[in-house]
Amino acid sequence: MPLRTWIPIACLLLAIAVPGGTALAQYPVGTADVTYTDPARGNRSVPVDLYYPATAAGAGQPVAQPPAGSGFAAVAFGHGFQMPAGAYAWVAGRLASLGCVVAVPRTGGELFPTHAQFGLDLAFAARTLRDAGALPASPFFGRMGPRSLVMGHSMGGGCALLAAAGDPSLTAVAAFAAAETNPSAIAACATIDRPSLLFAGTNDCVTPPAGHQIPMYGALAGWRALATIDGASHCQFNAYNFLCDLGESCSAGITRQEQQDTVWLLLEPWVRWVLLQEEGAGAWYQSVAAAREGFAYEQDGAVAAVEGASPRAGRRLRAAPNPFNPAVVVTLEMDAAGPAELAIFDARGRRVRVLADGALEAGSHEWRWDGRDEAGRAVPGGCYLARVQGEGGDAVRKLVLLR
Repeated sequence: MPLRTWIPIACLLLAIAVPGGTALAQYPVGTADVTYTDPARGNRSVPVDLYYPATAAGAGQPVAQPPAGSGFAAVAFGHGFQMPAGAYAWVAGRLASLGCVVAVPRTGGELFPTHAQFGLDLAFAARTLRDAGALPASPFFGRMGPRSLVMGHSMGGGCALLAAAGDPSLTAVAAFAAAETNPSAIAACATIDRPSLLFAGTNDCVTPPAGHQIPMYGALAGWRALATIDGASHCQFNAYNFLCDLGESCSAGITRQEQQDTVWLLLEPWVRWVLLQEEGAGAWYQSVAAAREGFAYEQDGAVAAVEGASPRAGRRLRAAPNPFNPAVVVTLEMDAAGPAELAIFDARGRRVRVLADGALEAGSHEWRWDGRDEAGRAVPGGCYLARVQGEGGDAVRKLVLLR
């Protein structure tokens, strides 16, 4: 897909750095076409596109082994109205690479879909994947953990909220440009007391935030967050689709790739925190949310309810100019003295350059990065991450180097 010259493919993996400068594990993605049968609804067939952590990338590959003492998480993703399931391969594949087994049901494609049934399909698919870990005949036997997520786009986002409201065993819910449904997803939000992450777009004329995502956010009963992406349109939350674009009257202010990368900037650490419960992911998510790179952000709820959720205030990063060429000035503001390491990471989570490592006084500190690595070699143009770590708290800032 053509991108603006200053936004390379590497931005897809922007924020995978973790404390210590190592890279988080990424699994090859396996795919399958599977049909599940729900006996509770008259043996209703629910065909799904399946994405999962595999030993090698491709269709029908063996399922990978999760780390010792853990299991993969189950995710069900609902498509938008008249949208094919394959339009969401971009997010399903990324989630699978983290350690999620993702089902994208192909039901709900009728001209007049039944939202309640589609919501039940999503809940059923998530439960089926989660429970497959206890079935000796399943390829996921012994590989699934107890946590599950329902999510979706537009109609599928609204139906994901219906699913979460109707099934309290589901761990969390997330949605892209969620649409009001019949029955009402807004009304259903009042009964959802689990972590909920909503995305909206300022240039969405199909499900404008004022009539859809904002009242949903206001009605949610548990931990909740709403990220409204600057310039984002309704249809750029999915892969290109002629019918979707035909029905949208607004023009996007950013590219499809930029919009999806901004979603991933928040979604990845949120999934690692809420669903996979990885150490430090909550603080990572909070630091990205606080940076507000390309989006407005609201959050409410007991963020300390999950290990590592509460951000440690006291350190803030700024960068200017950004995008930059040939150099950027990174400014670290510290409320209290203490040890800190400030380093630059590339899009694959590899440490490129250490700007500071040691005790620093309270106040403002500046470093100039000239786009070179530790050996003095010029690094390629693209997306990088400035990250400060230490006892006083973590903070991150996205950097874009122009070449």
